[in-house]
Amino acid sequence: MRICWLALLLLSCFSSAQPKLNVVTEEWVPYNFTDENGEIVGRASKKVREVLDAAEVQYEIRSYPWVRSMKLAQSKKNTMIYSIYRTNERENLFLWACPLLNPVKEFLFKLRTRDDIHIESLDDAKKYIISLVRGSISHEYLLEQGFENGVNLDLTADPSASPRKLLARRVDFIITTEYTAYERMKELGHPYELLEAVHEVKNADERRACMAFNKDTDPELLSRVRKALADHNARFVGP
Repeated sequence: MRICWLALLLLSCFSSAQPKLNVVTEEWVPYNFTDENGEIVGRASKKVREVLDAAEVQYEIRSYPWVRSMKLAQSKKNTMIYSIYRTNERENLFLWACPLLNPVKEFLFKLRTRDDIHIESLDDAKKYIISLVRGSISHEYLLEQGFENGVNLDLTADPSASPRKLLARRVDFIITTEYTAYERMKELGHPYELLEAVHEVKNADERRACMAFNKDTDPELLSRVRKALADHNARFVGP
């Protein structure tokens, strides 16, 4: 009996000695978002939980505006951010575990009734106003393509604000995935058919969203998560 008690005590000490992983994300339906019960859910969130549980990592997930989540992941040790695209600009900012998601296509969406809007290329969209999340990969990409904040880019920290602005005709386009557009319109009580995808934005088509860690993350913790993610990807397809 004494041996069992000592074994449990040692196991408890070992568990408490393991660093806790602080996990941050943003509201990006249907991949990571807060449900009506205040829980962080979604396709990516489900996979993150499965991976971290398999890695036997203690963790807590919180959702913030994207810019704040990025700052926390860069400044606080043992912090992970998801779902984040791995780009050349971000490569040296984090330690990476990839892929978390399969590639998803993004489009410029307009209201189907906006017959006054006509574009054949991304450059044509510079004549209009696009609403999108500040600091997102789409924001970074459009800046690289010559779009300008406050001129043809309307920035928000709240992803749900963009479709509301589109419906109110305060902006001309939103940029998002078909899945996300569908879910956002459903949340707002409007049919998806009000929207029309008019141009595919190909900046992220071949990239896969990942899990990214603060550079001061415990090496053993990171190693276990990477292994658990690799095992998960070998066994399952998606999301």
